[in-house]
Amino acid sequence: MNDMSNPSIQQFKAFIHERPLLIKEIRQGKITLQETYEKYVLLGEEDPVWNKYLSGSKHDQQKSEEDSSSQFYQKVMKHLENVDLNQVEGHIHNLNGAIGNIVTLIDQFKQYRNSQAGQSQANDFFYKPKD
Repeated sequence: MNDMSNPSIQQFKAFIHERPLLIKEIRQGKITLQETYEKYVLLGEEDPVWNKYLSGSKHDQQKSEEDSSSQFYQKVMKHLENVDLNQVEGHIHNLNGAIGNIVTLIDQFKQYRNSQAGQSQANDFFYKPKD
């Protein structure tokens, strides 16, 4: 019971519980608990050796991100296989026409506004353009 109250052992227990992959390797017999404790005492908690045992390690996160992005691309490719390119081309043509109509409307509005401004200036006898 005296060892259990030792703060370094309590810290080691907390350290081990934060690294489930390390516990898994100990249970599989790849390393012993004694070896792990000795490394812990010699290297300390902050040594990069322990990073690979974190459950949320960068390697695991990268792997899950790669898997999810791979699944996303597979879904996109599946949908692209079902796309009718003739319909897409027709939609683009219609959109291009709509954009052309909007540009024409804007040009007509500008011409109307400029002609209105010119008429009001011609009708104003005391109109003096500002410098």
